[in-house]
Amino acid sequence: MTSSSLRLLGAFALETPCSPVPLRLGRKAQAVLAAAALGGAAGVSRARLIALLWPDHAEDEARGALRQCLHLLRRSLGGAVDLLNSDGERLVVCDRACEVDVVRFEALSASGDLAGMATAAALYRGDFLESLEAGTDFERWAATERERLRNIACGVLARLGESVLDQPDRERAVQLAHRLLANDPVHEGCWRALMQLYVKAGLRAKALQAWNDCREALRGELGVEPAAETAALFHRLSGWPESPLAAPPAAQEISRTGVPRIPVVSGPRAGDHPRVVDLNLRGWEAFCRCTPQDNLLARAAFEEAVRLAGDHAEIIARVGWTHWMESVFGWTVEPERSMDLAEQWASRAIACNRTGRSTPHTLMGKVLLRRRRFDEGLAQLRVAVELEPQYAWAHFHLAEGLLLAGEFDTALDAVDRAIALDLNDHGMFLTIRGLALRMTNELEAAQAVMESAVTRNPDYFWAHAALAGIHAERGQFERARAEAATARRLNARFSVSSHAAALPMRHPEHQQRMARALQAAGVPADSPAPELRGA
Repeated sequence: MTSSSLRLLGAFALETPCSPVPLRLGRKAQAVLAAAALGGAAGVSRARLIALLWPDHAEDEARGALRQCLHLLRRSLGGAVDLLNSDGERLVVCDRACEVDVVRFEALSASGDLAGMATAAALYRGDFLESLEAGTDFERWAATERERLRNIACGVLARLGESVLDQPDRERAVQLAHRLLANDPVHEGCWRALMQLYVKAGLRAKALQAWNDCREALRGELGVEPAAETAALFHRLSGWPESPLAAPPAAQEISRTGVPRIPVVSGPRAGDHPRVVDLNLRGWEAFCRCTPQDNLLARAAFEEAVRLAGDHAEIIARVGWTHWMESVFGWTVEPERSMDLAEQWASRAIACNRTGRSTPHTLMGKVLLRRRRFDEGLAQLRVAVELEPQYAWAHFHLAEGLLLAGEFDTALDAVDRAIALDLNDHGMFLTIRGLALRMTNELEAAQAVMESAVTRNPDYFWAHAALAGIHAERGQFERARAEAATARRLNARFSVSSHAAALPMRHPEHQQRMARALQAAGVPADSPAPELRGA
């Protein structure tokens, strides 16, 4: 059983049983241990170390410098001195006394066993000695080893990308891809593996984003498009059938405006023209910026994509979402007309939804809820859940609908299902959970949940608004006013009336309760005039 651990992948670290923290060694001592460790059972000769670390010294001076370095190293090792055998001409790290991450990484990478390769992926915490500077000749040697080990890691990633993995192993592979791409953002092999990993997990949005990030990196750094092999893989994956092992899509980020980003549900269809793919991506990027101007840019891109692609349910639904956002967030002087258009686009998307996606039904459900047609809206949201039962956001939207309809216990069940499916919630799921707890008069539990939501996403104004109401109902008026002020800073149009329009409650007493709490928190009754949009 080994007692010490030497980490060379990423930043140098040596942990021994003699010290509660990693030992602090000088740069030369770190370099000596690294060179000896990579030599395995043969170790490294003193002559080689002198050539790497003291190339400009006379031989006697260099040997004296090495002896001094070893003396200081042994003193630092203390009770763990046995991990380095330096008695003869060669220096060897004893494998019985010290586990070396590089040695284990190479052995697991060569094993051919998927579990072993996933462990190797976790061991690759970064490039070999990525922050050690010990002279030009040593750096030249380290760079060669760094490239060799990076190539091994890329091979591990490629193998894992082609395999069906359980969730922990898949996460290790995804993390490895991100580490490698951080140092080499134009490595198309890593991008291909990352897309495959996401598709096998059912994370369509992330796979689509990986393709887009790959294109942007290649265009920005090299001025080229992805290679034919990468493009062919993307288009081969673009049908993206559901995997029986698929995990739910991860929660999307929240924009800096505090407006929730509605998650992508699927990517392009097999056979989509590249122009349609490009318009869809550009439209989505604009839509996610969540400003009135970008919303119009997104709509123009989506409408052009629909003109070219015809009955593409996902893109048609996205046009509808731009009208829904415009109406709910006050970006138009004609909110009812925008909601009418959202409903028309939702109807069209449902009519051509041959692949059974949930998004068209989710959009229709959200339109109907805002029109106070609660039973019809809930029916659409339940259809969305039936179509994609492993999709966390379908359960989230149903939970919100149940909350508005006054079915608070059922709303808690639905949002708990969403949280169980997607642990990467950026505060949106918790906000609905906190509101449902509040409406069942569990105010202390509701406050704890909302504080967690605010911590996860300080820029999500709905969480601050909900927390303001809870503080007011608990008589904590100073804290309520502070949260309300934060919500107003994040969304200048936030008011009692805008809150009622965005969250229309089925039962008047519930709406009145919400309004009283916001008024007690100092939220104004009405919003300022909306920003007029262009024609």
